Amino acid sequence: HEIKNPLTPIQLSAERLRRRYLQSSSSEGELLDRATHTIIQQVEAMKEMVNAFSEYARTPRVELTRFDLNALIAEVSELYAHQDRPLAIKLALEPSLPLIEADAGRMRQMFHNLLRNALEAMEHQSDACVEIATRRVLGGETDQIEIKVSDNGPGFSGDIVHQAFDPYVTSKPKGTGLGLAIVKKLVEEHGGQIGARNRERGGAEISILIPVSVEAAVHTINRRQDHRRER
Repeated sequence: HEIKNPLTPIQLSAERLRRRYLQSSSSEGELLDRATHTIIQQVEAMKEMVNAFSEYARTPRVELTRFDLNALIAEVSELYAHQDRPLAIKLALEPSLPLIEADAGRMRQMFHNLLRNALEAMEHQSDACVEIATRRVLGGETDQIEIKVSDNGPGFSGDIVHQAFDPYVTSKPKGTGLGLAIVKKLVEEHGGQIGARNRERGGAEISILIPVSVEAAVHTINRRQDHRRER
């Protein structure tokens, strides 16, 4: 809040200057136009960065419910199909997927972050497309659900693929570097695993494994959070 509070009056002041003094067609008017536009644009970027950092830092308790993960994915995907710049999303969801026991709000946030990350990576790409696939993985100590989110964009550049989930690591000019870091945090809060790679045919792929029932893992995580709060 200490950072965000000064940003709004700065932005409002720049907008007021634009409305009052941009009637002039002189070179001074053009300079004012460029300067105030830059101020407003950069203040908005700072707000987004502060919001992202706040989201990454907060650790509220995980609230478990049983829900249809495929239905949640379809619901979030539908939102991105009706934007100003629609995103083509192909769904390959296993119909026999069991109900998952997880925090629905966190899962929804996870998919929003993954889709926004893909959108930013393919900002200037007319054929931008994202594929989301789910399947049940049997074996081991617990049944798991595998989620793969892939796109046909430029993929991760250089060595970034090995640091994709580190805070503030990004190759996108508009990225905060916290989108995938937040996704990793959400996955780990559910006792899951996450990985990233570049596909051979181009584009990036995020793979996630989430236990069908995460009660034991979440109980341990909540206990750690309570211990941290006490300290």
